[in-house]
Amino acid sequence: MATALEVLRDRLAEDTMEISYDNMDGTFVLRLVLDSIGEAEDGVIVTEISEVPVEEPGKYGYYHIMSVLANEIAEDQIADTLVKLNEINTETLLGSYLVIPEAGALVHKYVLRTANEKAEDAAEDLYNCLVDVVATVNGDYDRAVAAIAQ
Repeated sequence: MATALEVLRDRLAEDTMEISYDNMDGTFVLRLVLDSIGEAEDGVIVTEISEVPVEEPGKYGYYHIMSVLANEIAEDQIADTLVKLNEINTETLLGSYLVIPEAGALVHKYVLRTANEKAEDAAEDLYNCLVDVVATVNGDYDRAVAAIAQ
């Protein structure tokens, strides 16, 4: 029986998206490379979708949708960048922007809760959410990347 991520992977493959599906430490990760991002359409983001492990799986599943917008933030730029991202976070429609200090990465994170009853239904929810999240990141991209303190 296919999982929601496998069903989503197959649907995205039909859309001819560049995707990969990894099993890292027992966690399946769907990775998409999306280009033509931002107003000038010259940005690229890498979006990963993975199931959030929960201690006692119930009738709901949780999925991370995390997009890397940049991975060039110097350690001395992080504090100022976070201040600017905080302002963006108060205005963005979905999710939030943050910095992963160890990687110097600017990311957008969103967590979706889906019903666990049917993988096809959860995959449809994931697909629709992915469309909305990518649209949000696309709209915020220029401002979010400009938040990296210079």
